[in-house]
Amino acid sequence: MGEVFAGRFELLEPVAEGGMGSVWVVRDRRDDEVYAGKVLRQSDSASLLRFMREQSTRISHDHVVTPLSWAGEDDRVLFTMPLVRGGSVATLIGDHGALPALWVRELLVQLLTALDAVHATGVVHRDVKPANLLLHATGEARPHLLLSDFGIAARVDAPRLTHASEVIGSPGYMAPEQLAGADPAVTQDVYAAGLVGLEMLTGVRPPRTRDAAAALVATEPGLQGLASLLLEAAQHESTARPPTAAALRDRLLALDLSAAPHPSEPVVVLDQLEDVAPGPTRVRPRDTAEETAEETAEETAEETARKTVAPPTDADAAHTGSVPSPAPAPVGPAVGPAVALLVVAALCLVAAAWLVLA
Repeated sequence: MGEVFAGRFELLEPVAEGGMGSVWVVRDRRDDEVYAGKVLRQSDSASLLRFMREQSTRISHDHVVTPLSWAGEDDRVLFTMPLVRGGSVATLIGDHGALPALWVRELLVQLLTALDAVHATGVVHRDVKPANLLLHATGEARPHLLLSDFGIAARVDAPRLTHASEVIGSPGYMAPEQLAGADPAVTQDVYAAGLVGLEMLTGVRPPRTRDAAAALVATEPGLQGLASLLLEAAQHESTARPPTAAALRDRLLALDLSAAPHPSEPVVVLDQLEDVAPGPTRVRPRDTAEETAEETAEETAEETARKTVAPPTDADAAHTGSVPSPAPAPVGPAVGPAVALLVVAALCLVAAAWLVLA
């Protein structure tokens, strides 16, 4: 058995490690279900406040990971999220390299739809990157992306947690103004989405992504429209980018990708947790007492059914070729004493009449 956090969450297997903490597969002892658990170290008050912001960012959306519960122990806090089994976009690129244009567009459309919902609540994610874009294990079917990790997300109108000289974000995906310490803005997430799209298209991470995109278009002209739009989203000047995630999404959907090259082999989103938590997320085996109770209930139901089955009818007999048994004659009521006396008296009168006639 692994470490039990706060008397409730059993840490089963580490999934990822970062500067502020780690992600584990955990079992909640209250319901015996398996979840993803993020463990963070409370190094200072600002880190704790960021944790509280992340676990409280509960945006109900099909493409956003929503925190479920949390607990604290000593200098660490843990919150749980649904277990997403397909790894991340970073895992997918690592497995397949550059992705087909249709896959790039589909994943970006889902990401931008999630960002549009997040921005509608007044929140900027500020850490959009392939590792924070999780995937359900859909195999060769249509992918399903979920935006995760709101640890450095900020409201547009919220107090700043860092000094102007401090930079929060992931190098390579931060917009220039974010890198310079500017206030949060939705166009910073648009910039990061553009770079993520270019990385998916080329298989090359920043800072060499733009050069890789130019080289790719030179050999595959059918990708010109997609690459140009992603480069526009990743412009250094915020005013040169599409103004919102929804605007970029709509332009992506309008692109004609019929001339884009077709993949030589299918892209597969594999189950990355099969060895850690195989099968469905429920891990508690069926209890023997439960099985016995179910079997007893089934036997009782069968016995009751046998006792309440109606007798066969003539139609049943005609169908089976058998003759129905006659119904038993009804049993009358018991003969009372008065009736018996009347019968005896009648017999005596009959006997007397026979003697007279004789």
